[in-house]
Amino acid sequence: MTSKPIANTGSFRDPVNRIYQTAEGRILRGLDKTAAAHCAKLITQPFFQEWVSAGKIVKTIHAVDDADTAAVRADGWAEVVEHAPVPFVSYPYEWAFFMLQDAALLQLELLETAMQNSWTIKDATPYNIQWQGAKPIFIDVPSIVPAVAGEPWLAYRQFCMLFLYPLMLKAHLNIDFNGSLRADLDGISPSTAAKYFGGWRRFKSGVMAHVHLPASVENSILKRERDRAPAQKREVKPQSEAMIFGLVQGVRNTVRKLRPGQQHSAWSHYAQTHSYADADIQAKREFVARHAATQQRQIVWDLGANTGDFSRLCALHAQTVVAVDSDIEAVERMYVKEKETTNGNILPLVMNLANMSPNQGWAGKERAAFDARQKPQLVLCLALVHHLRIAANIPMPLFLDWLHNLGADAIVEFVGRDDEMTKKLLLNKKEQYDDYNLAAFEAELKKRFTIRESLVVKGGSRQLYYLEFRK
Repeated sequence: MTSKPIANTGSFRDPVNRIYQTAEGRILRGLDKTAAAHCAKLITQPFFQEWVSAGKIVKTIHAVDDADTAAVRADGWAEVVEHAPVPFVSYPYEWAFFMLQDAALLQLELLETAMQNSWTIKDATPYNIQWQGAKPIFIDVPSIVPAVAGEPWLAYRQFCMLFLYPLMLKAHLNIDFNGSLRADLDGISPSTAAKYFGGWRRFKSGVMAHVHLPASVENSILKRERDRAPAQKREVKPQSEAMIFGLVQGVRNTVRKLRPGQQHSAWSHYAQTHSYADADIQAKREFVARHAATQQRQIVWDLGANTGDFSRLCALHAQTVVAVDSDIEAVERMYVKEKETTNGNILPLVMNLANMSPNQGWAGKERAAFDARQKPQLVLCLALVHHLRIAANIPMPLFLDWLHNLGADAIVEFVGRDDEMTKKLLLNKKEQYDDYNLAAFEAELKKRFTIRESLVVKGGSRQLYYLEFRK
């Protein structure tokens, strides 16, 4: 007996539809009567079918009548469609600059094409975009609706708050947007963005038109409606088609020209500057490749992936590799390389593993924690544990408990106290971390995993382990 489809806890803000997922991984969407009529017409449109063929929008079909769709209809929905699943859900506060930029350009491209065919996209949020490897794909089909003559681009403000302003902060001021987007799921308001762009900064590309003018309008509305001011309906002035196209194309040109001003970070050139001798790095690569190839896995996590060298070894034997690193420049480099790969299956994400993405949003369930999404079958932790133990002060048993709770096999590298990288971390630390030694680490491993193979590298200063999950 199959279980009932579960309503997605992050899919509720648009009342005309909701996403459901089955235990087998099917993605179903319940639609009300109006949304069902729009969707039925939309998926027959040539431009929509071209988007699907190009991989720009998720494949969508009318769901077959079965127990799953009957259960969705029982929640009051008039119709049910089925989407092809995405490999792993991620959020914009986990993306590098070029990822958010490419997602923004996809949103604008789809909007412009829709408008040319008398449709529009009523929302403009990066949460409606996911990834097939390093290629963005639009997933919110019901947000594409027939256009209304004279109606302006109603989602312009939302686009600015969640796409344009974060990109401008990085491009113009070299301020990373990830923390801001994680702190406020609605993005950066015009009035807040204007505070960053005072004085001469207001003359940077796109700032006057898309930051200060909207901020002025926003502040004017707040003044008119604050405190005991009588409620009044805001007037939306009709706009010609040419005006709307002009705005969309202008924003698109602004977004396309933005650049993040990349800098060489501490780890972005690690693949060329690591402390391994050629023979040792080759032995490490062979160890990882051999164990990654033992079986075909659906999801592999590479934690502390840097620019993705070992992620690529695993990608040969996995549906998807989620490659995570806290160094934004390293992830940027990985993404730029991966986006040029045909049918690539590596998803690069920015994340501090000592403070990974949590459950948040409404009731703490709207956006899932990183480790509460799709579980991996293999986890790589190469040159990671010394950072967590010494730099982040996370006790090794706590980290290994978390790793074990993922229910996956693992490839872990222990970087010993006599390794130069560990010495650097310990140099200015008062705490000596007496528990950080190979014997203690291996003893903790054996409490949780079965050690199937180990390999000593770098003259004994590092050791690799292939760990098999044990309940």
